[in-house]
Amino acid sequence: MAEMGEPNRTGDAALVRAVRLLDQGDAEAVPDRLERVWNALEDYCRGSPHSAEMLLRWLLKNMAGSTANAERVRRYPRVWDILGAVFALVPTISLAKSLADRRFVGILQQTLREIAVPQEGEVAEINGTDPDVDMADAPPRESPVNPRKRKRTDPASFDLNIQIQVAGCLQTAEAVFDALRVLLSRCERESFAGPVTHRMGAEHVKSLFAVSAAEAMAILVPWLAICALALDKNQTGASRQQSSWVTTWSALWALHRQSAADASEVATHLSGVASRLLGKLTGTSRQTHAGIDVAVRDQWAQELCLFLSRNLILPARAFFLTKGSKEVVQIAVDMSSASAHITYPVLFDLVSKSPLEFGGQTPRKEYETWIQTVFDAIVHALKNINRESRQLVIRAIMEMAAERSTSLSASSLRAVCRDYAIGKNSYDWSLLLSIMTLNPDVFLVTEEGNRLLEQVLEKTRESDSFDAADSEKAARFIVRLADGYAQARDLSTFVKVWLKHLAPIKAKAGLPLLWAQKELAETVAKLIQTSLNSNQLVDVLEWLSSQTQPTEGIAKIHILEVVSSGISQEEFVDAANMKTFEGTLSEKYSKKDHPAVSACRWMVAAKAISRGTLDEAGQIWSQVRSDIKSVLRKSPLDQEDTFAAFRCCVAAWLANHPGGAYEDDAATLICLFVERLEDDGDSMELDSSDGETSVRKGTYVSWILSDAPRVLSLLVEKKGRIPKAVLSLLTMLGSEHDARFEPVLATFRLLLNRETNLDDQKLMDTLVDTMVSKIDTSKAARSDSQTIAALRFLLAAPAEVLSRTQREAAMGSLVSHLPGGSDNPHSDSIEHWTAVLSLMVKLMGRPTFYEGMSFSHVESIGRCLGKVHNRSNRRSREVIPADNGSGNRSVFKPLQQLAMLFIRQMASSNPEEREKAYLKEAISLLQSPCQDSEVVPRIVLLQAYISTLKISPALKSLVADGLDLDSLENHLLQLTVPIIESKERHSNSFPALLVVLGALSDLDRGAVRQALADFVPRLLEMSDSLLETGVKAGWEIRMFVANYFPEALTSPLKVKMSVESSAAAEEEDKPVSSEPAATLGKSALLRYVDAVVRSADEETKLDYLQELLPEDSDGQDVLGRLLVIYRLIQHLKGSSRPLDTPDRFDLARAHGLLCDRLLRTTAPAPFLLTSKAIHLLLDQNPASMTQWNIEHTLCTVSAISLQPSTQALVADSPGVYPSLCRLVEMVIRRHRKRLDGHFHALTTPLQSLLRLLLSRPHTHHAATVTISTSSSSSPDQKTAPQWVKHAKLFSRLLTLVCEPTAASVSSSRQQHSHSHANGTGPLDSERDRAKRYAGQYMHRVVAEYVRLQLGHAVPHGVREALEPGVYSVLDITGPEALRAVNNAMDASGSVIFKDMYRMYQRFGKWSGV
Repeated sequence: MAEMGEPNRTGDAALVRAVRLLDQGDAEAVPDRLERVWNALEDYCRGSPHSAEMLLRWLLKNMAGSTANAERVRRYPRVWDILGAVFALVPTISLAKSLADRRFVGILQQTLREIAVPQEGEVAEINGTDPDVDMADAPPRESPVNPRKRKRTDPASFDLNIQIQVAGCLQTAEAVFDALRVLLSRCERESFAGPVTHRMGAEHVKSLFAVSAAEAMAILVPWLAICALALDKNQTGASRQQSSWVTTWSALWALHRQSAADASEVATHLSGVASRLLGKLTGTSRQTHAGIDVAVRDQWAQELCLFLSRNLILPARAFFLTKGSKEVVQIAVDMSSASAHITYPVLFDLVSKSPLEFGGQTPRKEYETWIQTVFDAIVHALKNINRESRQLVIRAIMEMAAERSTSLSASSLRAVCRDYAIGKNSYDWSLLLSIMTLNPDVFLVTEEGNRLLEQVLEKTRESDSFDAADSEKAARFIVRLADGYAQARDLSTFVKVWLKHLAPIKAKAGLPLLWAQKELAETVAKLIQTSLNSNQLVDVLEWLSSQTQPTEGIAKIHILEVVSSGISQEEFVDAANMKTFEGTLSEKYSKKDHPAVSACRWMVAAKAISRGTLDEAGQIWSQVRSDIKSVLRKSPLDQEDTFAAFRCCVAAWLANHPGGAYEDDAATLICLFVERLEDDGDSMELDSSDGETSVRKGTYVSWILSDAPRVLSLLVEKKGRIPKAVLSLLTMLGSEHDARFEPVLATFRLLLNRETNLDDQKLMDTLVDTMVSKIDTSKAARSDSQTIAALRFLLAAPAEVLSRTQREAAMGSLVSHLPGGSDNPHSDSIEHWTAVLSLMVKLMGRPTFYEGMSFSHVESIGRCLGKVHNRSNRRSREVIPADNGSGNRSVFKPLQQLAMLFIRQMASSNPEEREKAYLKEAISLLQSPCQDSEVVPRIVLLQAYISTLKISPALKSLVADGLDLDSLENHLLQLTVPIIESKERHSNSFPALLVVLGALSDLDRGAVRQALADFVPRLLEMSDSLLETGVKAGWEIRMFVANYFPEALTSPLKVKMSVESSAAAEEEDKPVSSEPAATLGKSALLRYVDAVVRSADEETKLDYLQELLPEDSDGQDVLGRLLVIYRLIQHLKGSSRPLDTPDRFDLARAHGLLCDRLLRTTAPAPFLLTSKAIHLLLDQNPASMTQWNIEHTLCTVSAISLQPSTQALVADSPGVYPSLCRLVEMVIRRHRKRLDGHFHALTTPLQSLLRLLLSRPHTHHAATVTISTSSSSSPDQKTAPQWVKHAKLFSRLLTLVCEPTAASVSSSRQQHSHSHANGTGPLDSERDRAKRYAGQYMHRVVAEYVRLQLGHAVPHGVREALEPGVYSVLDITGPEALRAVNNAMDASGSVIFKDMYRMYQRFGKWSGV
């Protein structure tokens, strides 16, 4: 004990000496003496508090007063650093007395007042009243020799000239704020824990700040001014704990004495500076500040937004709604006028997004009146500021209102439009658009509104003078105007307005761009059938026909095309179909018309034909035929009207098919036009546009394939072949790296994804036969465009489309160009041969016996694949592939599949002579000698042959006919041994080795062990070497050894087991040279564990688990280790702790280690895996779990829920909270009987989980608080789906406790006897007994729920999700417990509880009906 106390006495003595030296020497030595005190505090290990208290009193004594020396001490940051340290050392009861005696609050106010107003220039003379010292020339203090908790980039100066500068003031503020943070944090902590004297002292300290709101402003106002100073001044070096400045400021305000005048005081003193600071933080003023970090800026904004909402906006709204008082609002507006361009948008933002009162009786209309009042006050105050700032403010406010659909009166919006939006020389289109979005009635209802609208619409005729931004806003204004007329059920009036402004001013001019925009046309087309009835539409069309002004002709055609596009219902079609066509026909067609106008004409005719009856279609076609024919023959192909005329002609053909009077006429025109397309010299290219603004040759074909697939069938039927225009699109591919690769694949999808095309047998047969014929059967190079296109098409075609004849023809074409035994493949593209193999696999998937079918074809393509593969890897011989060789091995997968399909077809149940001859030929080929480059394909083919025949139903008959599988297996072993014993290791050898190891899986285990027993040490050495260098192939080798030679592995699970992540997948193609360990897929790792423990006994498995649990790993290795632990627990299912050896490692101890690991884990993925392992132990091994394990699980959940870091963990991963709930759920379900007599152990984690659930911020997954958000920030409207989901999980926990299942409460005879002893009758069920027992404790959870609602904003969706669980608790809670809950609440909590109980009685309580 003496040795332990010695450091305390030494540190205490050093501090006493340092404090006593403070009074010695002159003032110039104060910094050095304070630094000595600071160093002494570092060694002070909470000895006697008297020296720390003496230091506190000395500091406060020398900080008081108005002398220059006192001011220098107050401004010196190290003084406040020492105070912060002393605040944590002195007992709270003594601390409170010292702070009160030395008037600490007054010193704090004076300090903040001084540093809140820095001076920019140098001060030449210090006017002090202290006669003892002259401190003007005090040298700057050197950096401390042993800095304790932090380092400053610039040492703080004791020179007042420097202290009063901006940097000096911010350094002082940094220290002051941190000291206050330490003080308040300690008081908050000790108010709820520790001895009574500590709690009393903490309350006494907090009482020092329990002043009126007006007195509190002496601290709060300069504090906020300093925050604004830090934001504006870009000082080098980040301040420590800067993010807590506003939090501490809010905590100080929370300690003041509350009164009804608080809102007025906040409005008077804080509204201006706080809203200005909030505006700068959130970017409403479009400014950027580099003075503080982005995360700090977001934190400040969140705190300020919450403060102003609670203490200004909501109280002001309450005053207005209850008393009709506008005083607080007016004060806030007046006090914010100095920076109106920043503050007014902030005030309106806070007002407009403040949430409605939950469960209140105030009508929504009164809330709208409140917002209107604030808006009117701001607009009235804008008259006193300059024009430019005024315009910025009103624009920002209106944009916010429009984004949130805030309800503002039409009269006030009309005044804003008149005063701000419409100027003499310029119009504010952003403001006009916001007004139109908010309320179109501003322009539509009154005469003044009509006049304003006419002014605005006349301005749209001058669109050439608009810049890009104004033009875009003006276009949206017109679209919203159309919506407004539709909402007013007066769309016909808009059509008249549209015609007036759409008509060009001059006869030969084009349509105005703003009124001819595509968005407007689409909007009106959508509104026609919802805003008009058929009679009204007919009236509109008749009115259009009556307009005969020469300049209105092309405008009428444009509008009629929009009307034609917007009608689809039968009622509207019957009424308006022919009238739209007649309206366009009344405007005489001319070849000089603009192509866009002519296109509208033909589109109206096309829609009228497709929707009309056969007679109407014939009537229309007879009137437009001659003009259509002229256009299709002579007009350029790249014009809009030509494409529209083509579509009209197609509509006529489809309408008259089959047997219509004009079918042949329209079909002839289409065929002639398609021939014109084919003869056109332009390149064919698939068009992805809509075909109206940019017409190319491919536009016609793409439209046929996508919108008129029947036309292709009719063309094939008419001409007996696929049109060349379509065929050229299918075969224009050069290679997979060609830029046209994706468009061609898109063409394939258009053809093959249409049911109409697939159902047309003739079309499909023609397409397939044509594409098969494109496969070149010569021995020439195989990468020509037509062959590539044919391969891709046949791969994309559904298998059922290909007939047997077509499959056999395709296979014959594919095998005809394979090179001979000594020839080299002509194509070096691995992609080409992969495509050929994939297509062969697809074709052979169904019975296919093509002419000359031989196993040599498979052997030949395997030889080509091996040679091409070797060539592609020749450049990388020095680089070991980090991707496990899987990329190379996957090349041989299709070869294996193809060989298996060939063998399977020939090894049928009753093989005939043809099949037997084929299989014998295959054996002779497989046993023939091969070159080194052909070994890997040969091994693949041998494996396919052996594995297929082993499961063949004809195996016995084939063996009887002389088939010798043993010789093939021996031959396979002979081929593998040289590869395994090869000492050369480069990029080519590893895929071969992995293929070999995979091929041996189909051979006899004993034969493999006998053949490779001598190579096991070499394989292990190779595996370890590869794993150390980060090559995943090492895992494959190690897995092979584990499967066949498990006895050769020592500690097989104590290796690096890094699990591959999605981020690592992007780097697989790069050579690995510096990775610490190879990454492994989850399934591969689990297979390895299964192989290791397959033959292990329970003792060995527990030893493996004991080896893995105590070790802590970092990075990806921890994930692999946790996966192995989880798999081992799965293999230990049913294991129990032996009674004779209680000290042996068992699953109970494993559970404890996992719980301890879970408590330390801070990363989401390891946390979830560890939680899953604990859950598995509780579930599948209940007999192994002791009472300590159950309580340890619950304590771990409770501790994790209360950790501050868990909140961030839940935000990062939505699965963390459900994993904690599942652990508690498993205890309730499987181990409920263990809770008898220990039920308090369950209520504590439930309370902790509830606190974790409700304490999260409602701006979930977002730390940024932005004023100009696009939606209301009400928690009810912004409830995160994950939050509601988590609330449902917690509610389910409460339901499980209060409504237990029969299985969870089933008891043994002994427990049943015990219940009789406790007084429960024999007729009481176990479920009823469990409910009564839970009812004695669960009311604590309800009480916690009520208390949490007082401190946190709980969204409506979360409350609704929690209701079933809370109601189930109330169901089992007795009247005495309910009274205890109510009596334990304060007034606010009692209101919430009574309201909740009232809702329970109305909706949640079972009435027996």
